[in-house]
Amino acid sequence: MTVLTHARITPPLAYYDELLPHQQDVFTTCLEHADEAHDADGFNRAMDIAARALGIALPTSGAIVKCACQYCGDCNAIFDTASPGLRRAEPSGPYNLPRYQCTACTDGHPTPHEA
Repeated sequence: MTVLTHARITPPLAYYDELLPHQQDVFTTCLEHADEAHDADGFNRAMDIAARALGIALPTSGAIVKCACQYCGDCNAIFDTASPGLRRAEPSGPYNLPRYQCTACTDGHPTPHEA
């Protein structure tokens, strides 16, 4: 018998759709810069500005991302990449930022190999 356990839902730091348009623009631009950064200083600077756009301090992990759920497509959760219960939403690529599903999407949607 298989027992499925659910991840503890970690509250997001913010929701993208609740940000003002200017905050959304700054956050999105900063994540793009972090994703394409060629060195740690560029990545760290972009993450710091992204967190400031949300009005929060950058978590100790040094990275925040927006949920990359491939199934619902409308999750707007922004979270710390060190949050427990996250699941990688796509394989590693040539970018700096990982693509994760938030804990709510992890519980609510199948992984690609389960679909």
